[in-house]
Amino acid sequence: MNSVRIEADNIAFSYGEPRVLRDINLSIEACELFAVVGPSGSGKTTLLRVLAGLEQPSHGSIRLNGVDVRDIPVAGRNVGMVFQNFALWPHMTVFENIAFGHPSAQSSGTETVEARIEKLLAILDITETRAARPAQLSIGQQQRVALARALVHEPRLLLLDDPFSNVEQELRKQMRHDLRTLQRKLGITTILVTHALEDALSIADRLAVVVHGTIRQIGSPTAIYDFPNSIDVARFVGVENFLAGTLRHVERQMIEFASPDIGTLRWPMRDRPAEGPSVLSIRPHALHLCPIDSFRDGRYSWIEGDVVASEFLGEVVRYRIAIGNAELSVKQPHYLGATATPAGTQVLIGFDPSRARIFPAGQNADMSTPE
Repeated sequence: MNSVRIEADNIAFSYGEPRVLRDINLSIEACELFAVVGPSGSGKTTLLRVLAGLEQPSHGSIRLNGVDVRDIPVAGRNVGMVFQNFALWPHMTVFENIAFGHPSAQSSGTETVEARIEKLLAILDITETRAARPAQLSIGQQQRVALARALVHEPRLLLLDDPFSNVEQELRKQMRHDLRTLQRKLGITTILVTHALEDALSIADRLAVVVHGTIRQIGSPTAIYDFPNSIDVARFVGVENFLAGTLRHVERQMIEFASPDIGTLRWPMRDRPAEGPSVLSIRPHALHLCPIDSFRDGRYSWIEGDVVASEFLGEVVRYRIAIGNAELSVKQPHYLGATATPAGTQVLIGFDPSRARIFPAGQNADMSTPE
């Protein structure tokens, strides 16, 4: 299959006011699996529809391999699309559903189209289902049929609208693996839209985080997870702890963060964020919980607090720790036979400052992100 490079410049879209998309700029390489993630209502699916040609942007340009396709309808873009509900015809067999996706299949009945369908059935390991109807298939098999229908006309771009939604966890893992294997085998440029961060992190080459109709960050899964560039992105990728305070530079490559809830902390930080009112963020699993009388490891900064509550979640125990007028969420590994620290216990919360992020207060200012 042919693959395509996608460039979107200053895309805007609106159903009225306010705008759904604004100032969208994207560059997606040929054969890349690119994910678009963000909270519900952020504009992800609308962006997918605009790239497909199902919606017309109010501003900006879209180029496929350098050719502007803004005025080319969806039928002329050679795009395959798999919808969230798969949209299979219940009265048709698997073979008929796939053939329905090919523009000439209904009239020509040529051996070329039939051979292509048989090849896709084999690649997707659903040959034995060719005469079955959708109701007789598992969810995973239905997804493969929907993929085959999207791929039968040999598109140069595959668009996936949250294809793993409403699927239980174990099957979801298998479906992600199957999709990634197929995408690599075919070498087709693929855009996956999902609200589930884990889906994107596990299979995407790169991802874009969309919040309120704008792209807040683009990068590799590890770069975005480890180095979110704004409070909005940090919240979406699972950071739960945000503490307000004031930041200042005190010595060479040293910063000091003062908060009424945790006192004053000092540590070296390479990127030296701007001084002034700031927000310190750190993930629950990056915090280390110890009894108040335990040895204080010199690698960590320590904060005193009180256990408010705990939740046993299997692999981890999640604690709510009161510190001043704020609370921290702390996740600790569960060890065989261990019991949770009871509510009311005074504890030390340690964290490695290199795992903390600092953001300017009251805004979502960008910060530098390692390549």
